[in-house]
Amino acid sequence: MHVLYTSLDRRQRSRAGGAVGHCGSVLMVGTDPASLGGIRAVVQGYRDGGLFERFPVTYVATHRDGSAWRKLTRALGGWARTGVCLATLDAPLVHVHTASRASFWRKSVVCRMARLTGRPYLLHLHGGGFERFYHEECGPLARRIVRSVLAHAALVLAVSEEWRIALKRICPEAKVEVLPNAVALPPRDRLPGGPRAAGTPRRILFLGQLHAEKGVLDLVRAFAAIASRFPRTALVCAGHGAASPVESLAHELGVASSVQCPGWLHSEAKSRALAEADLFVLPSYTEGLPMALLEAMSWGVPVIASPVGGIPQVIRDEENGLMVPAGDVEGLSRALARLLADRELADRLGAAGRATIEAQFALEGALARLQTIYARFGVTPRIPSAA
Repeated sequence: MHVLYTSLDRRQRSRAGGAVGHCGSVLMVGTDPASLGGIRAVVQGYRDGGLFERFPVTYVATHRDGSAWRKLTRALGGWARTGVCLATLDAPLVHVHTASRASFWRKSVVCRMARLTGRPYLLHLHGGGFERFYHEECGPLARRIVRSVLAHAALVLAVSEEWRIALKRICPEAKVEVLPNAVALPPRDRLPGGPRAAGTPRRILFLGQLHAEKGVLDLVRAFAAIASRFPRTALVCAGHGAASPVESLAHELGVASSVQCPGWLHSEAKSRALAEADLFVLPSYTEGLPMALLEAMSWGVPVIASPVGGIPQVIRDEENGLMVPAGDVEGLSRALARLLADRELADRLGAAGRATIEAQFALEGALARLQTIYARFGVTPRIPSAA
């Protein structure tokens, strides 16, 4: 890998600084549409919003969920298809979606292929663990490679201003701009609201990976602290990952009958869960700009989250949600109790959250911003946007 990144001729260096000539198409590289996680959600939103019809986009997946063998074969196949596309597409602009760890190393190969063929690439960074990955998990050579990939990108796209600043600290010469994640707005007639039927249980919803760094175990502890005060309340922890630590902790704390782990919710099942939710909670220790949080706010569900990553870009404490420091279980239990006890406050925060998404994080706005970015490289839409 060292050989790949130690040489770069002057012509390629000049290309790395900005828009490069004329690009006639987009080669987008990400994860398999059937996989789970934030990158898939972002790309699916672009697809549902009409980006792939509006522009000449070819999509290549270099990752899919499953065994190590399935991941390896998909990576090898994705790299091979990337090579073919670089050789056959009309002067492609390479739009690379990546996160940290294995995702980054897979995509670094794609970035190198783009450089070798003289094509500019956009490096679109997702996930909240990139600083930890760079500073704590990479050795000197790996950090040098990371900086090279960032520096030679025609443009690095960060999901929040906080992450733009963090990436500039890692690689000051990188050209970094902010492209926030965005979501489609559900119709207002599907939003939760109005009186609940007698006996209907209240629902606290968590969506995400069932990992400790997402704060899901803190959420179980906070829920257990207030469960006796709100006996007809259920905590739904939906997401991929091992459910056994969540279920074991709930059993230990005596709330197992009120804690549900239905697994990852796709499409309509997720929409139903959001429509039925009274609260949404994401007490993460690290984040980029979480799609699940934006989705919950788009549904008008009052939210509680920790002020990490790009979340302070979205939530204004006490105005359109509540923020509790990561790891503050006592503070989280107080926030849960406040919103469960005060329906007027919950409704006000939920409505303000929906208004925030409409104004700043609606999908069509993100697509218009992406169209502007593509235009810098000469990529023109084949179907005019509705705007």
